[in-house]
Amino acid sequence: MNEHGSQILKAGDYKIESLTLHSLVTGDSINLSALYQYIEIYEDIFSPYLTAKIHIEDSLNLPERMPIIGQEKVELVFKTEITQMEKIELVFRVYKLDSHEIMDNGKSQKYVLHLITEGGYFNFSEYCGYSLRGQTSKMVNSIFTKHFPDSVWKNKLEIEDTNDNYSFVISKSYTPFKAISWLASKAHTSTANDYSPFLFYETIDGHRFKSVSKIIEDGSANIIPYLYTPANVAVPDGKIESVSFSTILPARYHRIQKLEEMSRFDTVSNIMYGTISSFMEVHDLIRKETRKHTFYESDVFDSTKKLGSLNHFRKTDSEVDKVLSKGSVYFYMPSTGHTVHTKSNPIVDNFQSESLFQKNKYHKNNLLTQKLMIQVMGDTRRRVGDIVDIIIPKIQSDSHLFDDPNDKNIGGKYMITSIKHNLATAYVCKYELSKTHMEV
Repeated sequence: MNEHGSQILKAGDYKIESLTLHSLVTGDSINLSALYQYIEIYEDIFSPYLTAKIHIEDSLNLPERMPIIGQEKVELVFKTEITQMEKIELVFRVYKLDSHEIMDNGKSQKYVLHLITEGGYFNFSEYCGYSLRGQTSKMVNSIFTKHFPDSVWKNKLEIEDTNDNYSFVISKSYTPFKAISWLASKAHTSTANDYSPFLFYETIDGHRFKSVSKIIEDGSANIIPYLYTPANVAVPDGKIESVSFSTILPARYHRIQKLEEMSRFDTVSNIMYGTISSFMEVHDLIRKETRKHTFYESDVFDSTKKLGSLNHFRKTDSEVDKVLSKGSVYFYMPSTGHTVHTKSNPIVDNFQSESLFQKNKYHKNNLLTQKLMIQVMGDTRRRVGDIVDIIIPKIQSDSHLFDDPNDKNIGGKYMITSIKHNLATAYVCKYELSKTHMEV
C-alpha cells in the first residue's frame, strides 16, 4: 500500500487524489499512485510551459504492456494538509522515458517519465506564417485562439494590455510560443512611466504575458515572509511563532529549511552586458547614415518598479566616468524601415530596436543579478512572480546591539523566478529567488 500523503497529517503532508496515465493509442488507463517514488514539477518565469518528472518503480512492465511510447496523457490532482488550500489539477503529456534501470531481482524496473503541459506539447507541431496588426497583447490572444484548443487557454490566460501599435509578418518558421516570446520583446506596458520588458511564461494556473513592473506590482500585493537561521542558532524569542505572519499557514511553513546564495553581484558582468551603461551604433542602409545611442542605468532607475532601493553602480565611485562613459558596445547592423508612415497608417516602426534593445537588455540582466535558492515546506499557492520577504538575522557577533536585527545584504524582498514542487514522502518546494536592485 502506498504511504505517500497518509491520512495521519504531519508537516509537509499531502494527498495524491489522482495520478492516471492514459494511452491515447490503445485507450487503456492505469493508476500510477502506487508506483511513483517521487514527482517533480517545474515552473519557471522564463519558460512558456511547465514540465514534470515522475520517478517510477514498476513490476508491471508498463513500457511494454501499455505500451508507453510518448503519446500518453497524465492527469495529476493533489492537495496539501491545509484545509483552506485548494487542490491542484494538472494535465501533462509524456514526451520522454529515460534513466531505465533493471532491478537485481529481474522482476521490476525503475525509470523516469518526462512530462510537458499540453500547450507546450501542441506548440511544437504548430507554425505561424501570417500577418498581425495592432497591439501586441491582442496579437498574443489571437495566436492562442488560432493554434490551441480551449482546454489550453480558456480561463487560464492572463494577458496584460499593451500600449503599442504594430504591423508584423510572423515567420512561418516560428512556433506559436516562439512568436509570443518574440512579441514580448516588442511590447510596451500601458501603465508604467517607463519601459518595462514583458515575459511570457506558464504557472500552475495557466499562461501569463505580463511586464516585469506588473509582475512586481501584483506579487507585492501579498508579500510572504520566510525566516532563516542556522540549525544551531535560536529563532528570535526562541520560537518560530514569534515572527509575525499574516497567512493561513502555520508558522513552520515559513521556516527556510535550506538556503543557498547563487549570486550576489558581478560588477564585471554588469559592465559587459549593459546593466550599468551601454553604447549602440546603428547602420541605416536605406537612409545611408549611422546613428549612435547611449544608455545609463541612472536614466531609468527612478521610474523603474523594483525590488531593493539602490542601483548596482554608484556615482560616488571616483572612477565612475571611466565605466559610465564607455559601457558595453553593441553594433546593431543593419537597420531598415519596415513601415511607411502616412495619415492612414499611423503604425509605429515595426522593430523599434533603437528604442528598446538597450533597455530590454538592462532590465532582464538586472532581474537576475542577485539570486538565492531556498527550500521550504510545500505551499500550493505560491507561483513564479510572487514576492517574498527573506528574513535573516544579522550575521555578526554584535547583532544584538542593533535596533534592526535583520540582515539587509542577503535578506530582503525577492521575486520567485522558478519553483520545483517535490512530492515524495513529504511535499517541499525549492524556490529560485531574484532581487532586481541592492539594499546596501
